Amino acid sequence: MVTNDGGNLDTAGLPDSVQQRLLEMWQEPHRDYHGMNHLESGLAALETLGGTQLEKIAFWCHDAVHTNTSPDDEHASVDIAEQLLWGNLTDSELDEVTRLILITINHRPDAQDAAGARVSDADLVGLALDWDAYEENIEGIRVELPELSGRAWRARRRKQVDDLVGRPQLFFTDYGRDHWEDRARVNLLRELDDLR
Repeated sequence: MVTNDGGNLDTAGLPDSVQQRLLEMWQEPHRDYHGMNHLESGLAALETLGGTQLEKIAFWCHDAVHTNTSPDDEHASVDIAEQLLWGNLTDSELDEVTRLILITINHRPDAQDAAGARVSDADLVGLALDWDAYEENIEGIRVELPELSGRAWRARRRKQVDDLVGRPQLFFTDYGRDHWEDRARVNLLRELDDLR
């Protein structure tokens, strides 16, 4: 059941029926981290970064499907976006939305891809929260993987954190590098130390 009508969200001009369907998906009961807070924080980050309407639509759609099976989830989310948005966007606009959704698989936009940089940064902005909020996000991700034993969870999470720490940069916009990069690295290194 939808408990949030989207009234406090940037709807990016989505038709009511599309917005309603996406809200239903974002509020599926198996979601914890990948739920409404992630949608709200990402849209707020895009606003801060000067995100366009198409970038916000892509963010609305990027986790439409979430089963913890990347990149299958992102490709399934592209399918949902195409179904819901066909006829509401031009072909080139829809192509751009689906391209931006796929950026969230690896969060490595090309250097000249300003739109991809904004969407990628918005998706990872949770890495740069204060420590308590960061920990709450990690607990939310853990809740979404109940089938994993404690050992399997820690191994999976350590691999993810190692990958992020090893990247030369996490954020690709100037704002993200200036305001989020250092805090995110501090959080990741602290989590990595806890995982050891």
